[in-house]
Amino acid sequence: MSEQHEKFLQRLAASSQAVLAVARNQHRKGRTVEIPPLHFAPTAAVHEKYSDGGDLYVVTRRRIEVKHLGVNFTGPFDWPFKEVLVSSAASVERAKGSVLYYVSVSNDLSCACIIPGDTSERWYKVEKLNSVTGNVEKFYACPIACAQFEEL
Repeated sequence: MSEQHEKFLQRLAASSQAVLAVARNQHRKGRTVEIPPLHFAPTAAVHEKYSDGGDLYVVTRRRIEVKHLGVNFTGPFDWPFKEVLVSSAASVERAKGSVLYYVSVSNDLSCACIIPGDTSERWYKVEKLNSVTGNVEKFYACPIACAQFEEL
């Protein structure tokens, strides 16, 4: 191993103390942090295979609301409703736009209907019977065109 590479590895190992200090600082500020593992190249000739994408990441939490439906579907063509219910109006309004996705999962867990939160300008209120409570309640709904369907 070359002397230059040996010194680089020593500096890399020592730098983890600085990364941990910054991570502690971010953690004290209430942020969630992620520190990728260190990988040491055995030789300078292969150093590019060991380069990282960063020292420290602040993890941004994004909210996803999930509903398990009592019906099966595999995509937009067999979606069993004329529209997609996003969630109860009260729940959507309490969230104040903080939800990244509203996800409805097929009863057999094979497919998800995903409504991005940024489609909210196309949502509208409807009154429907809530099958859980037995009450008629207000919900936000949207056209199927707002939905993305994914296999699970």
